[in-house]
Amino acid sequence: MGGPKQSLMLGGETMLERQIRLLRSVCRSVTVVGPRQNRTWREVQFLPDPILGRGPLGGVYAALGETRSEFNLIAACDLPFLETRFLNRLASLALDTRADVTIPEDKSRRLLPLCAVYRRELRGILRGRLAQDSNKADGYFRQLRLCVLPWRETMRSGFSVHIFDNINRPEDYEAAKLRLAAV
Repeated sequence: MGGPKQSLMLGGETMLERQIRLLRSVCRSVTVVGPRQNRTWREVQFLPDPILGRGPLGGVYAALGETRSEFNLIAACDLPFLETRFLNRLASLALDTRADVTIPEDKSRRLLPLCAVYRRELRGILRGRLAQDSNKADGYFRQLRLCVLPWRETMRSGFSVHIFDNINRPEDYEAAKLRLAAV
């Protein structure tokens, strides 16, 4: 993108502000893994990424290292079409199944490790993956008890086909702005 995604404006708020708002509607506390922002949010903790350059796996590892909660909802800031109702569904499913990771799949049947609920006890497994120089957040899933929320179930529940669209390129950002303006 050429700059930090969390500062991109969509619908009158930054992508980070939007995710914090959504997460606060579902979770008791919110921690952001990344640099502290100029704006202050009540009851939002900022945690510098202690393992720079390790991608999503490093971020999940950092978050699980600071939490006291057994179940932790992890959501990337570049998913502008997530909804509170979906995050509530994912969190409820995690609590009901008690899985190690509760994770949705997208329309291509890929798992979405940056929109998932992780159990705190996975930190040791993640530390091992990082020690092996693995940055892939889903590379260790075979070792875990997963609860996968199938794409067809997400669609049957009435969510938009764009719910997991993310912003990786300027074209994605422009498309997201147009889509939000049309709503």
